[in-house]
Amino acid sequence: MSATIATRLDRLAISPTIFKMVTLISLGGFFEFYDIFLTAYIAPGLYKSGIFSPVSSNVFGLDNIATFIAVFFAGLFVGTLFLSRIADRFGRRTVFNFSLIWYSLCAIAMAFQTSSSAILFFRFAAGIGIGMELVVIDTYLSELVPKTSRGRVFAFNQLLSFSAIPVVALLSLFLVPRSFLGIDGWRWVTVIGSTGAVLVFIARRNLPESPRWLEQSGRRQEADRIMTKIEEQVQNETGRRLAHPSNTSGAQSPAQENPTTDCPPKLSPDAQVCLASEARSTTGNVSEGGSTSTRPQGAFREIWQPPYRRRTIMLAIFNLCQTIGFYGFANWVPTFLISKGITITKSLEYSLIIAFANPIAPLIGQIFAEKIERKWQIVWSALGIAVFGLCFSQQTSLPGVVTFGVLVTLSANFMSFAFHAYQAELYPTHIRAQGVGFVYSWSRFGGIIGSFVIAAVLKDYGSIGAFSFIAFCMIIVATVISGFGPRTNSLSLEEINRVHV
Repeated sequence: MSATIATRLDRLAISPTIFKMVTLISLGGFFEFYDIFLTAYIAPGLYKSGIFSPVSSNVFGLDNIATFIAVFFAGLFVGTLFLSRIADRFGRRTVFNFSLIWYSLCAIAMAFQTSSSAILFFRFAAGIGIGMELVVIDTYLSELVPKTSRGRVFAFNQLLSFSAIPVVALLSLFLVPRSFLGIDGWRWVTVIGSTGAVLVFIARRNLPESPRWLEQSGRRQEADRIMTKIEEQVQNETGRRLAHPSNTSGAQSPAQENPTTDCPPKLSPDAQVCLASEARSTTGNVSEGGSTSTRPQGAFREIWQPPYRRRTIMLAIFNLCQTIGFYGFANWVPTFLISKGITITKSLEYSLIIAFANPIAPLIGQIFAEKIERKWQIVWSALGIAVFGLCFSQQTSLPGVVTFGVLVTLSANFMSFAFHAYQAELYPTHIRAQGVGFVYSWSRFGGIIGSFVIAAVLKDYGSIGAFSFIAFCMIIVATVISGFGPRTNSLSLEEINRVHV
């Protein structure tokens, strides 16, 4: 019996070849994050131009910055829920490149609009592309790296991605308050990010398709060819011969197992249902070439079968609440400062200082990512956002604003890289993109709700009220993950998705 792609991948070292693939994928995340966090830093420019206002008389008005935030999350919701699943059908690489170009073109178009309605339309469209891209990034990364390195790889991915925030903050500080060649500064900030994404698309043309996905899709010869090339490159770079991959029951591909006779007798009923489902979805008519003649497709209903049903409900609640804490601060920090009477220029300067903390959390995370169980990383980070956010709302001086702003940012970004790795681990390959897409879509729904709630609470109760709402959501996050989340550190994706852990 030949070794599966999973066992061959899990024995690899993080060599320059693996690092290059991770870096190219993560550069896509850099420009996605640039665009996601654009709102906070161009908002003062949108206020100055008269297109949007911090709080209008009508909470749902087209001139309200909350509407600008909400339509973007609505686009993210559509892309994440309805379109990310096509990555399970057409492959990670194809959808990855397609969504990058989509959002870049929409962002460029938005930069040249003059009415709030047109800006909202293209912001919504850009959100669709980014929604697809972020799910595919998580799926792609989880399938390309060995099991003992997933946490560190996602930390590195987020390190590059969050580096976009100080970049957009610095550009905004110099460009947003001014006009160049008769064009408002906020438009220049938008264009710079979208054109950079096009350059990344050109650089990523040589990325391989996920061999795990190819194997699950019946394209075994193609998967073997890509995997063989990666193995040869890793051996040449490390100067060591790779260990022979072992086909243990915990790592063996479900496609090679008989769901009725090969289930280990000690598996729970839920795990046997999971194993049988995985086997049925990947079994086809085998040709002489060793590949299947049918193209297996995972059904959406599978994410509602044990053990995925419990995970799906847990992650949906988690994502609904986590985005309110994460983006509730990131998207609104300059507006919070302006509400305290701080000028637009000063609010951008303070925000820039806080922004430079963004890459620090994933940088530290590379040290602890595999040493602390991922579910507890999420729990303690969420509680950090709650506590430090409430402290931030009480500050009026520069030292206090910066100190607690940095602590909120560190907590939020530590939670971010941990949960991006975590939720991609909790579904099997053939339904990973649509599983992650469904649960992640709830974060987009939360972003829509959160933007309007925060705007209303900020108007009536100030920043203390807004952060009290955020803290409540973070307590829910900590509760559901600590109570219902399985452990995943150093387990293969196949082990995580075949037994209760």
